[in-house]
Amino acid sequence: MNKTSKLLGWAALYAVIAILIILVFGYFYKTNDFFRSLFEGNVTTSTQAAAGKDIREAAKTVENINRNAAHLSLFILVFIVILQAFAFVTAAAVFSGLKRSTEAVSVRLKKLENADLFLDLPLYFGLLGTVASFIVMSFNPNISRLIAYSSTLVGIIFSVILRITLQYPLKQALICAAETNGKETSK
Repeated sequence: MNKTSKLLGWAALYAVIAILIILVFGYFYKTNDFFRSLFEGNVTTSTQAAAGKDIREAAKTVENINRNAAHLSLFILVFIVILQAFAFVTAAAVFSGLKRSTEAVSVRLKKLENADLFLDLPLYFGLLGTVASFIVMSFNPNISRLIAYSSTLVGIIFSVILRITLQYPLKQALICAAETNGKETSK
């Protein structure tokens, strides 16, 4: 498999994951009242802003603000979850490549140290979601907390899962292999 077809394969995998996440979130938003209510918190206007206006017009304005903030919030959450999934798949691919590598154990251990960045990406994307939630807070305070908590939580969980399932077993195997190689060369 050449490099271009491998790259296209990864791009296709990322696209499929993104589309699936968007479809699932869109489905739940359209069909599940509880899920939709998470994004449509109460937005109220002051009585001074409504003074002199028709009450129905003010209610429509509030409803439009709620709907727009809900869509923005849903978009941000979907975007953060897609980034988390990309980080997870990328880390799995990098560590799978290290595991299959036939390079010297010492080189693989150094590359493993260098690959720590991929284990931290979910945390960084979770932080991005937290910062985005502060932006949304000006439109809809209820949903901003949901985005902040969920994106940070997903980032922490993904990072821990990656470290436990990918980094730890590979590092243990490489350390044992280095120890075995060291004993064989000293004989």
